[in-house]
Amino acid sequence: MKVGWIGLGKMGEPFALQVLKAGHQLTGHSRGGKPREAMTAAGAEITGSLEETVRGAEVVVACLFDDAQVKSVLIGSGVLQAMAPGAVLALHTTGVPAVVEALAAAAPPGVTVLDATFSGTDADAREGRIRLYVGGDADALERARPVLSAYCSPIFHLGEIGAARRLKLINNLLFSAQIALAAEGLRAVVQMGLPKAVAIDALSQSSGGSYALNTFRNGEVDDIVARLAHYLDKDVDAARESARSEGLSLTLLDAAAAQWALPKA
Repeated sequence: MKVGWIGLGKMGEPFALQVLKAGHQLTGHSRGGKPREAMTAAGAEITGSLEETVRGAEVVVACLFDDAQVKSVLIGSGVLQAMAPGAVLALHTTGVPAVVEALAAAAPPGVTVLDATFSGTDADAREGRIRLYVGGDADALERARPVLSAYCSPIFHLGEIGAARRLKLINNLLFSAQIALAAEGLRAVVQMGLPKAVAIDALSQSSGGSYALNTFRNGEVDDIVARLAHYLDKDVDAARESARSEGLSLTLLDAAAAQWALPKA
């Protein structure tokens, strides 16, 4: 398939490389013409033009950092209008449901937007096991599946546009709460003089184990927390905003996730 790719950052590039590995033709957008040696070596065409990136593509994938970028790059530009009738745009960005709903509403006739949030790491991408949540038209998902399945498995179809973002925000609230609890527990392990690596092994095989706990295997607790905070802060903000707008009461999750709220300028 002919694929247009917007967003070649930490996650976007390994995703796109798997798409190329699967045999698809890919044109990627690089801001400011930044060189992408791995991409070009794998057979991608790299362009600085968003419109050129999507023109003629059957599937366009956007992997942007936050909703501000989605609004600027996708809604506030001519990207949607440059897409061919019958094309599908899969948006991987986590954020509030209203933004992907607005993106879908802005699409011209014949262009379909999929709400396609994910859970996983760049290592998961290289092994084809990114967990993908999808909201939107089922037929459009089937048209895009050959591309998405190059790096995603399993793929969960959750219903209408916005549904994937809603579930991803709950996932991120759970993860951020569990990370905060695991970090506090491991700080206590160190303060009590227990060996951290052995403690993680023991806890991981016990009732206190979690995916979050295993995140701390390689590195110091506070260093890992600082690295995660850059991503969790925006996701927690979006989750809490979404919960409030839908009248949800998530008292325990909200209190734990609030540990990630960074000071705002």
